[in-house]
Formats: sequence, structure tokens, C-alpha cells
Amino acid sequence: MGPRAELSLAAVLSGAAVTVLGHLAASALVLDGDLHAGNLRTALVWSPSGALAAAGAAWLLAAWHRRAAAAGRRWRPAGMAARATVLALALYPLAVALWLPASAGIDRWLDATPAMSWRELWRWLPSVVLGATLAALIAGSVPAYASALPICRRYLRRQACSTTDPA
Repeated sequence: MGPRAELSLAAVLSGAAVTVLGHLAASALVLDGDLHAGNLRTALVWSPSGALAAAGAAWLLAAWHRRAAAAGRRWRPAGMAARATVLALALYPLAVALWLPASAGIDRWLDATPAMSWRELWRWLPSVVLGATLAALIAGSVPAYASALPICRRYLRRQACSTTDPA
């Protein structure tokens, strides 16, 4: 697997994990530490939105790094991780806006009794996107940066050495 593919895969997995952990942490703060299986299920349902934002951020970051490397600028892992975190947080509202109707469609397909109408869902969409974005900024910024740092360090290390070794 090449460095860009590894960056993308690691970013997607990290984005999903940070979303789950951030949702659980926010739920624990709001519900005064009352965590139950329903919170984990809800967190897992929201994990594709974090994975989608991280995938877009990884794709943009790899292209940005390619242009910077072609211009002769060297990036450090901490700076690259900060760029990745900002990109992922900037793409997260769009990912939530795409994931909410998709998950509602999946729920409608799997369950015969939908929870709300499409009209009501579209009215709630801006509020849900705003709430999820604020929760991501508050509960997810530091964990996202902490998970992006080793991923970016490995990516830059693998980009620096020109070897055919797959690992």
C-alpha cells in the first residue's frame, strides 16, 4: 500500500474512532456520566460522518502536500496534523449534512415506521449540523489532532524515503 492510500485509510479509521469517542464524551458530559448501550449505538451511527470528513481531508491534504513538495517546501508532522485537523473540522458540517439524510433513508428502508417525515428532517437539518459541528469543535479538536499527528508523521516518513518496500 502506498503512502497516500495508507494516509487515507488511517484517516478514515481515525475519523470514525474520534467521532465515536467524541460522541460518547459529549453524551457523558450532557447526561452527567450516564453511559449506556444506546449511546454507543448512536455514536456508531454517527461514525460515518467523521469518516467521510476525514477521507475528504486526507485527499485534500495529500494534494496540498504534493504541491508543497513540488515547490520545495518541507512540512513537519505537527504542521501537517494541524492542517489535517482544520480540514477535517471544516468538512465535518458538510459530512453531517450528507450523512443525516442518508441515514434517515437507510432507517426508512430498514424500518417500516419512519421516525419523522422528510419535510421535518429538512427543517431539523441546519440545527443538527450546527450542534454536531459545535460538538466536534469542543470534544473532537484535540483528539483529532492527537490521532492525526502519528498518521502524518508516518506519511511524511514514507514519502521521504524512496523504497519499494510495501511497509
